[in-house]
Amino acid sequence: MSHTKLLVYTKEIAVIRGLFLTLSATTGVKTVFTVVQGVALRGLQGYRVGVEADLGQGLPSFEIVGLPASSVREAKERVRSAVTNSGFTWPRRRIVVNLTPSDWRKDGTGLDLPIAMAILVASEQIPPLSPEISFLGELALDGGIRSYRGLWTAMISATELGAKYLIVPVGSDLRLPVHLDCEILMAPSLTWAIRSARKEAIYTPPPRVEKLEGEEPSEQVDMNEVAGQDAVKRAIEVAAAGHHHILLTGHPGAGKSMLAERLPTLLPRLTPEQALAVRQIYSVAGLESICPTESPPFRTPHYSGSLQGLLGGGQIPTPGEVSLAHHGVLFLDEFPEFSRASLEALRQPLETRSITLSRSAYHYTFPADFQMVAAMNPCPCGYLNSQSGRECTCEHRQIERYRAKLSGPILDRIDMTVWVDALDMKSILTAPVAQKESSSVIRKRVVAARQFRAERTLHNHDTDGSARTPAQVLSSLSIDQAARTLLLSCADKASLSARSLFKVARVARTIADLSQEANVSTEHVAEAMQYRFYQ
Repeated sequence: MSHTKLLVYTKEIAVIRGLFLTLSATTGVKTVFTVVQGVALRGLQGYRVGVEADLGQGLPSFEIVGLPASSVREAKERVRSAVTNSGFTWPRRRIVVNLTPSDWRKDGTGLDLPIAMAILVASEQIPPLSPEISFLGELALDGGIRSYRGLWTAMISATELGAKYLIVPVGSDLRLPVHLDCEILMAPSLTWAIRSARKEAIYTPPPRVEKLEGEEPSEQVDMNEVAGQDAVKRAIEVAAAGHHHILLTGHPGAGKSMLAERLPTLLPRLTPEQALAVRQIYSVAGLESICPTESPPFRTPHYSGSLQGLLGGGQIPTPGEVSLAHHGVLFLDEFPEFSRASLEALRQPLETRSITLSRSAYHYTFPADFQMVAAMNPCPCGYLNSQSGRECTCEHRQIERYRAKLSGPILDRIDMTVWVDALDMKSILTAPVAQKESSSVIRKRVVAARQFRAERTLHNHDTDGSARTPAQVLSSLSIDQAARTLLLSCADKASLSARSLFKVARVARTIADLSQEANVSTEHVAEAMQYRFYQ
């Protein structure tokens, strides 16, 4: 292109641009930009999302950028319908919504409300909003505001990020005794959210019936419903007092599942901090409606479940069963029937009390401080060496293959293994109920043992077995010389690994705590060795 033609072309472009700017000034069309604050989640952690809305020139369109997931992209239709059905005018402009930070993928429907507010501010239908206000909620087509998965965790994260006001859907339950350093404003609809943000009116939800102060939650199951099995009940009590993992082995109908279901009734009630952590997990998992508030969680996944269902994960990372049992009990019935991959994957959470999910798109760590109770039969048919008259129909090779499903490392990480004898029908029917201890009675001993352990560790300035070297471990557990000699002798005869030896020592320490004794004696070690049975 010649120099003369280039000058002519440049002048034509300048003329066209001038005519466009003149037309824009004549028609009053201008570009409007605004930012509204929202919150998105990455696992259990929330981060601030700036919802930027720009109404520019061009053909009417609506685009959402900033790595939105499909659930966020679908907000375009929800927001459009909610705005028009709430009595506002949808802008006939080129609408671009950007979600910052733009390099983090946003999931969920909780950004519907801030997107709608940003568009209304950019179109000058409502005044600008304070950056101290965060909006959380999914929009219905009629303009209503709904809850969504992870809302409660997002509320906690928003306050930690410095939000002074939160606009949330009606029904957001804040009954837990946690202090949120912000003002919570509930809104049933988009119009109410605008009025609340501008402090024109505050929506007051109807009162709800609260549990009377000091009222004890009723137990659905109780340990006094179990006939006999005094030795196993003692083992369950020790496991509850020391947060020990336990494996119950016995014939079908011996009561393994019944005993496991009653272990949570022996555990102390959740503290406010523990209840807060549990509720955050259930909120992210979309199970807040069944989240326990005082009693420890009790999860019973089926052995046919997937590895992802047990550990967590997915395209949108969600907690698995090991995290849903946080501060509670994870009961794995028919333990050997779980897949080998699932059993081996339990190694990390059993030791570290957390689960780290590493994928190409994310890297999250979920808490998994659970107490595992596993149950199994002695053989595939369940009647090996049975005294009930039923003979085992399994071949020797089948029994070996069945037991080989549990690897040595997994059994090594289980603190206690107990045999559960089947009772005859006469013993079950004639057992006097008055002589059976209830869960509340046993729970008092468990709580007393945990308080004694807390005072002991505070007084001795030790870590109760989490010391650095083997000598420090035994020293921190206050094991006297005779008990230490017996422990090492039993470990040598039973060919226990170092991990198994320390687990026996910690179980013995728990037995001493139940007896309110400062030192571990030979009696405590002898009882702890009884809980290393595996047939």
